[in-house]
Amino acid sequence: MTMKQVDPGVEMAPAPVLEAVGLPNDLTAAVKFTLPTDEDMTAVAALRAGSEPWKSRGETQEDSLKALSQLKPNVHVAKLQNQIVGYVTVERDGPVPGAAYLRNIVVKQELRKKGLGMVVLEQALRAARDMYRKTIALRVDPSNAPAVSFYRKAGFTTVATVVSKKSGKLRLLMSREL
Repeated sequence: MTMKQVDPGVEMAPAPVLEAVGLPNDLTAAVKFTLPTDEDMTAVAALRAGSEPWKSRGETQEDSLKALSQLKPNVHVAKLQNQIVGYVTVERDGPVPGAAYLRNIVVKQELRKKGLGMVVLEQALRAARDMYRKTIALRVDPSNAPAVSFYRKAGFTTVATVVSKKSGKLRLLMSREL
């Protein structure tokens, strides 16, 4: 048996932490969106597992990866300076007939309230338009006041209050025209 010597490889240094102070003035131009690679999916799963409501539900990174893998064609990864800073999932069909469905939107905790969420939401709206939808809908926990306020500022209105099949809790069904 012949054995081939394999280079031990080069260790990658962790990506530098993005400082909120050093963010570009024009996030719209600076943030790039891609469909996720397998490597991206691991980072996106970590981002999801560390964010609410998944964190308080005890969802592990593996659980998040499994859930996101089923949504992979609908995931849009936000990168700033080649680092993943958020993601959004947009499906062609959801709870409102004829409307695209915004399933998740997540932005890194340390970059929230800096305008990045709106940039990610704009990508969701573009994706919905690319699906030839005229409306986009989402569900949100009514007790998540920051999220409800964010969506209202972005032009969403509450169209119904529904009960989540998964948790049994009330959710606001919100939508807006594209």
